[in-house]
Amino acid sequence: MRHQELYIGGRWTAGASRREVRDRWTGEPLGTVAIAGPDDPRRAVDAAAEALRLGFPTHRRGEVLMRAAQLLRERAEELAALITAETGKPITAARTEVSRAALTLSFAGEESHRLPAAAVPLDAVEAGAGMLALTVAEPVGIVAAITPFNFPLNLVAHKIAPALAAGCPVVLKPAEKTSLVAGMLVEVLAEAGLPAGYLNLVTGEPVDIVAAWQADPRVEILTFTGSSRVGWMLKGQSPHKTHILELGSNTAMVVAADADLERAADAVVQAAFTNSGQACISLQRVYVASEVADRFARMVVGLTARVRTGDPRDPSTVVGPLIDDNAVQRVHQWVEEAVAAGAQLLTGGTVDGSIVTPAVLRDAPADASVVCEEVFGPVVTLLTVADLDEAIRLANDSRFGLNTAIFTRDLPTALRYAREGEAGSVLVNVPPSFRAEHMPYGGVKESGQGREGVPYAVAEFTRQKLVILSV
Repeated sequence: MRHQELYIGGRWTAGASRREVRDRWTGEPLGTVAIAGPDDPRRAVDAAAEALRLGFPTHRRGEVLMRAAQLLRERAEELAALITAETGKPITAARTEVSRAALTLSFAGEESHRLPAAAVPLDAVEAGAGMLALTVAEPVGIVAAITPFNFPLNLVAHKIAPALAAGCPVVLKPAEKTSLVAGMLVEVLAEAGLPAGYLNLVTGEPVDIVAAWQADPRVEILTFTGSSRVGWMLKGQSPHKTHILELGSNTAMVVAADADLERAADAVVQAAFTNSGQACISLQRVYVASEVADRFARMVVGLTARVRTGDPRDPSTVVGPLIDDNAVQRVHQWVEEAVAAGAQLLTGGTVDGSIVTPAVLRDAPADASVVCEEVFGPVVTLLTVADLDEAIRLANDSRFGLNTAIFTRDLPTALRYAREGEAGSVLVNVPPSFRAEHMPYGGVKESGQGREGVPYAVAEFTRQKLVILSV
């Protein structure tokens, strides 16, 4: 049993009330989480502002982040078990997430020593003769981080670690369903020596907490991962702030007639069903050349039959429970609606308690929710296309654009898709769910703005000050 408090100004403190947390699979009590009172969000910003005034020396940032990465590795099994309990994420995926979060902290520790600085040759203009100029990187200011449930450790690390590397204090509101995991990361950073006020954890009613931070002029940046609807709403409500938004998608993949079909089918099953389909870059739409569509569908169905569902603590489980019963009902309803509209259900799509079995649909209409909205569940739709032109047109026919992929053996085809694919990342012969901690990551269109990936996020959290010296 864990009893999570607020963490403000380097101290754990009780909130105004508490809520119970239960194991997503067993329903047994896990602990309780503090609910912030009306003054707590402001107190968190007060603590961050004082921390920013006192400063966080660059050499200490690297030491703290590297030490925290090591502590994560030492507590890996404890953290993975809590992720599985709180979210229902299969334990194998939870262990991978802990490993990735440790890498995120390590990369941030390294980047803290590589903050950009440059000389500016002012004597390139006549008026600048005899002057010296240089740029120095400064922290932008206080960062408000709002994180989702699906990667409750690593996506929190992706918000916190680059901000700390840049010298920015953070006020953090994790997803309500995963506050215990976020609290453990805060514990780790505190143990690693993070100065008081540089990370403040506030849990409770999200609307109240975020509204307080939006209204506070001391908060310079709001970084959010979640639905497109909420992300753009936040930007509209606080347009004077900088926003880094990593939002939703309905990821597309193209399978050309010349593709390695076995490799592509493996990629479909991996990208659609890992983490029970609960990822922004989970695969939803697969546009398959008509010449190979029937054969490819049989291959995907055969591989899907091997996907284990059930107890998330079983290391062989790939698809476990969705995050809550509302998600289960919604995903199942969308599958049924697609079938009623003319799609063929090749396998899965049934409800087993808190699990939706991995579903493969074929040729759902373009306006079906499983095609045009973000499913966030273990559902993939195979769609037959006549040629590459149609595949590119349909893959791009979305208001989203996070990751997209193509499988082909033809270099000109791959290069064309790389040019014309409307997404933040285009992957060739790689599952579109791939992400590494140090690569630029983010979307176009309604999938967001700004870039994560540790080096790129550090750049988002710093600003360049120009210093000119006359000698």
